[in-house]
Amino acid sequence: MIKRNWLLIPMLIIGFYYNLWRIQNADTEMVFQEFVYAFLLLLFLIFLGFAVNNDLKKYHISRSLTSFIPSVIVFLILISFAVNAFVLSLRDNSRVLIHAEYDGGFNGAYFKFREDGTYKFVDHAGVGADIIRGNYQIKDSIITLYKNEIGNIIVSNTLLFREENYGDSKFKVLYQINKNHIIINPNIKFLINDDLQD
Repeated sequence: MIKRNWLLIPMLIIGFYYNLWRIQNADTEMVFQEFVYAFLLLLFLIFLGFAVNNDLKKYHISRSLTSFIPSVIVFLILISFAVNAFVLSLRDNSRVLIHAEYDGGFNGAYFKFREDGTYKFVDHAGVGADIIRGNYQIKDSIITLYKNEIGNIIVSNTLLFREENYGDSKFKVLYQINKNHIIINPNIKFLINDDLQD
């Protein structure tokens, strides 16, 4: 069976590593990451074409539907790619209530606080980003994050809403505060974006 259907071996390997890397790297972003995934998917589809063609040839000779077993296995792997992507996308399914961004020049970060009580924190540098997820609670003007270590920028799990004036304009910002409700670093502030897009 394996010798006659040798195309299954590279497709099983590609399928396994594609799904594994998608899950392992779901909370990181790198510059060429999507190109790697696209290359693996293209390679898989090329092997799929050969496998289906091979199975059709076997079917014309044997007239047995069992000739298509390798193709069915490969299509199941292809479906697993879609299921994997769908399950990972469910984490960001809830509506964004607050989007707050810090621009540190080459580096930066942003929060997305969602309606379902979860947040997504993205800490990015020029070539990649780390994504941290967790739960939060808002009470009055304070956001409490249920996670202590969050990237390189966030040193406190308590954030404070403030409204600040810049000339004639008012902006809402988020600061990190300590247990005594004192701003830890006034230079690191997250500007709240009122034009929410997800």
